[in-house]
Amino acid sequence: MNVGLRTHVDAEADFLSLDAFISRWSPRLHTAMQAEVTALQLGFPPLDDALARLLGVEGGPGRRWRPLLTLASAEALGAEGQDALPVAVAVELTHAASLALDDLPCMDDAVARRGQPATHRLVGSAGAILLSVGLLARAAELLADSDRDAAALCGTWARAFGLHGMSGGQAVDVAGKPGTGPRRRLFRCKSTSLAAFAVRGGAVRAGAQADTCDALERFGTALGWAYQLADDATDLAQDAAAGHPPGGRNPQRQSRYLMQRAARQLARSAVLDTDGARLLTQLGWAVLAGGATFTTTTRQERTA
Repeated sequence: MNVGLRTHVDAEADFLSLDAFISRWSPRLHTAMQAEVTALQLGFPPLDDALARLLGVEGGPGRRWRPLLTLASAEALGAEGQDALPVAVAVELTHAASLALDDLPCMDDAVARRGQPATHRLVGSAGAILLSVGLLARAAELLADSDRDAAALCGTWARAFGLHGMSGGQAVDVAGKPGTGPRRRLFRCKSTSLAAFAVRGGAVRAGAQADTCDALERFGTALGWAYQLADDATDLAQDAAAGHPPGGRNPQRQSRYLMQRAARQLARSAVLDTDGARLLTQLGWAVLAGGATFTTTTRQERTA
């Protein structure tokens, strides 16, 4: 983590609390993803291997910060993180599906992901698409199996991935420059919708009221776009190293400002106590620090 990216917080206990949270939940998330790979295996080695790699059980697991947001949101509201674990897993399955789709030749045409061959390089474009559809179906199944709030979770998740969310944002990206106004806002949903759902899903599982869920969703939306800006900063640094100056753009500064503002708004909303707001805010800063530091060296080889 980069202490220089943290603002308005100066307490070693904050870091210790965040470290303890991540240390507690990262192994559990990995175990949960291993269980998903086992449950979803098809008995066809090429597809099963691609599935294990896509979910991070084989090869690099990625950072899994989106499901950590779900768990942190629930715990920040005083609930047991375990109650939100199925939602967290659904978030990671959705993210994995989106990666396989984004990497397709007709989309970003990425050759590698997390230091491993992109899914379409292992099983072809058709195989990658079908694995993605299967992961989305499994995510919906997990959300529908919630003992309460299943309808709210499924509806919110569907909107997050749908044409007014991640899918619509990607469609605008593929179609050309996003421009301004509504088209630009939809383009941003490619990066923000899943982070927003991740935070809201944890709040829903914690039994939070609508105003609390809304405030936390706004925080997730801001974090999702701040993360994208941090990633853009890495791309611009690569351009500069290749002799292409950024032309006055400073997405890293924008990213920090956006996160600072989101943290202030979360604190002012008073929907969380001090410890809960601190946990989410510090996790947000850690996401941005890692997002700026641990991306791979070329745009064709992605991490997430």
